[in-house]
Amino acid sequence: MSTTLEPEGTYEGVSAYHYDNTAGGPLGSHHERWDAIAAVHSGFRSSVSRGFWVVTDGEAVQTALQDWRTFSSSSVTALDPDPKFLWIPEMLDPPVHTQWRRLLGREFSPSAVAAREPEVRQAAVELIDELAATGGADVLDGFARRFPTRIFMRLMGLPEEDLDTFLDWVHHILHLSFEEDPDRSRQLAAITAVSAYFAEQIASRRQTPRDDLLSHAMTWTIDGGPVSDEDLHAFCILMFMAGLDTVPISVGWALHHYATHPGQRAEIIADPSLIPTAVEEILRVYAFVVPARKATRDVEIAGCPVRAGDMVMLPLAVSNRDPDRYENPLDVDPRRRTTNHIAFGSGPHRCLGSHLARLELNVALEEWHRRIPDYRVAPDQDLEETGNMYGIKSLRLDW
Repeated sequence: MSTTLEPEGTYEGVSAYHYDNTAGGPLGSHHERWDAIAAVHSGFRSSVSRGFWVVTDGEAVQTALQDWRTFSSSSVTALDPDPKFLWIPEMLDPPVHTQWRRLLGREFSPSAVAAREPEVRQAAVELIDELAATGGADVLDGFARRFPTRIFMRLMGLPEEDLDTFLDWVHHILHLSFEEDPDRSRQLAAITAVSAYFAEQIASRRQTPRDDLLSHAMTWTIDGGPVSDEDLHAFCILMFMAGLDTVPISVGWALHHYATHPGQRAEIIADPSLIPTAVEEILRVYAFVVPARKATRDVEIAGCPVRAGDMVMLPLAVSNRDPDRYENPLDVDPRRRTTNHIAFGSGPHRCLGSHLARLELNVALEEWHRRIPDYRVAPDQDLEETGNMYGIKSLRLDW
């Protein structure tokens, strides 16, 4: 994938390109392309699928994410303004979203997350110790994907033997390109399979509740009534995707970064107190989430004449790598004082699981470098990343 785009002309006076965010590419190519585009445009029109707007002004991205009345979360996929599926609470707007958020906040509060640290640390240690004696491995399959997924499955009370099936579903839902799945049939098939799986889990909890998040959610009241099985399905699908994809992607970027920056690695090994800021910097520099919103009214943003019903793509990377916000914005600096990034989003839909994600990332870096401090990228591999959410496809390290 080239980091440059060839213009197709204009659309309502704004530059138009065939910009396909679902396409994979060489490692780092998505971030490089966003950097290049943001240096030239505040926004543009993509002609992919039915067409959508793309905002590349960092401040405007954050403004749109905070303005839920104008930029609705009823659709969060730029290619699909009228989705046949619902992810709860991500695809809800206030005030219903607020009710879900308040109830979930108890489960993901700082104190609730802190209580899980021993379990989180034990899971990381077990996986890293299994790898340490091998001398090298694909660390994404061996650690980055399995570690947070174990935590998620324990949180939801799910059998860990289903882990590999879950990871396959996540790939089909989030990482297939437009060319691979032009009618989204494979994505919808995976969503259907996940829904069927959770239907069984919901039926089981209805009969015999347990001490897990799914059982807790069954006791909640939304809009004055109990949560329906349909809404529980939608909630479980979102939780499963959030728990199985985002932290693994960040762990992968962190391990690649420190494998290729041995001087910085030596810094955090010598002074582990730098790790929390190092985690924030990895999240900021390698921001991989590209939300979309559906306009509820005609509005101009970043020079784009958006019409009601249009989809608007809001890449977090253009804000987190904005030279107007950060000095040397592309550098991971564990001593940086300004860490007000929006890698977890902004506004009412800011990631509810950010406290758990931070704990998992901090533990991952601490325990990895305690046990495998000297590692490098294995030779003779073509490093590529996925589209949609920019995760490394595979990463073999030697130690």
